[in-house]
Amino acid sequence: MRDSAVTRRGFLSLVGAGALAGCSTLENATEEDVPEINTYGLPDIEDGEEPATPVPPTVPVDIEAAYLDEGRSRTTELLSTLPTALGPDDIPNGHVRGHLTTAAADARSNLDEALRSPTDLSALQSLRQAREHARYAAEGWAFVTEGRTVPELREQRSEVVSTARSVREGHEYVGEDPVRATVVHAVIEEALEQATEEDRVHTSHGGTLLTIAGWGEAIETAQAHLDDARYLDAQYTASLPSDTGSVESALRSARETLGTALRERQSQLPPEPTADDWGPREELIHDLRWRVDDGRETVVAGVGPAAGVVDGTRLLATHGAIDRAQQRIDDGERFRVESAEAVMEYRQTALDALQTALAESSATPLSRAVLSDASYSVVSADWELGRLDGTVRPTRIDDAIVSYVIATTIARATPAAVDRAVEALGAA
Repeated sequence: MRDSAVTRRGFLSLVGAGALAGCSTLENATEEDVPEINTYGLPDIEDGEEPATPVPPTVPVDIEAAYLDEGRSRTTELLSTLPTALGPDDIPNGHVRGHLTTAAADARSNLDEALRSPTDLSALQSLRQAREHARYAAEGWAFVTEGRTVPELREQRSEVVSTARSVREGHEYVGEDPVRATVVHAVIEEALEQATEEDRVHTSHGGTLLTIAGWGEAIETAQAHLDDARYLDAQYTASLPSDTGSVESALRSARETLGTALRERQSQLPPEPTADDWGPREELIHDLRWRVDDGRETVVAGVGPAAGVVDGTRLLATHGAIDRAQQRIDDGERFRVESAEAVMEYRQTALDALQTALAESSATPLSRAVLSDASYSVVSADWELGRLDGTVRPTRIDDAIVSYVIATTIARATPAAVDRAVEALGAA
């Protein structure tokens, strides 16, 4: 089963930060000297809920309600194949049965999330997850009722992947506005990349039934991404004049330009922190550096030229964030708090920075793509704080403060990065 977006993104920074910063102390004071923080005034996240994304993802394409309805219908169709309530008489093994019932429940939750989604693209993503979870449960049950086998599912997946590869190879980079074209084609490229992944479905410790369920989920994942890529491409193309030309050369040239700029910036990075007493300042620089190092190759050797431009813009903003973070460190900021009010000030600063950057951007679709990714640092911080209860030592808040500062610094560096990308695209 797949983890939620919040869990994936949150643990990328939070788990590492906890391991490194959890035992640090306030400078010039022992933990016993510092009053504990009452978590009552911190973000409160109910069990099973995910914090709202400050800048939800969008794509400058009209996603029709009818298409979203198709995703809902596909999910409910899959769920309808299951008994009203799976019990011991249906699947005696409680562990195996629990996997299917959890998947079905997750699919229904995803349907609810899609209805509450602030943007059509986020609704599309929730519906895709709903389909994946529902197919997992449906195929597991089909093993019981129909004797579903791995070879037939493997063949189905191969057919979907083969079709997706053909679609990707034939994809045409049409467009008028280079910025809009960049964002739309990047979303399509990412979807086709997911549709063509050949990750092997592992044999489950739960036996053949859960292995079959896993194959079903893999098929639906590929098919849902392929469906969305085809739909977005058709909708985008239909919105353009019939004689619209290609922007592929502009995208490839911009990707190379941004890649060169990033290589030049690499030599200007501050050194990796090596402090024995690892605290928020060290974690902040380490996390931002990790983002740059981890994403650098995706610009020139990623899923496609459009995604390369988006990734390049994001990394330029991250470089700018490192500069801003280092300046704050040089100015003496410790990124430590002693009250819930101080935590919320860091949080509000991040939210304000994201919205200000969005308003000041010269190219809103591209800016939103960068800021949406950065805003997940706020989501992960909110999620982490929402798990706390009672009173806690200030060091338990370190990870969240670092995440809020990451969102703030990336947001403030985004307008300049977007301007650089627009210039590279020749749209200035």
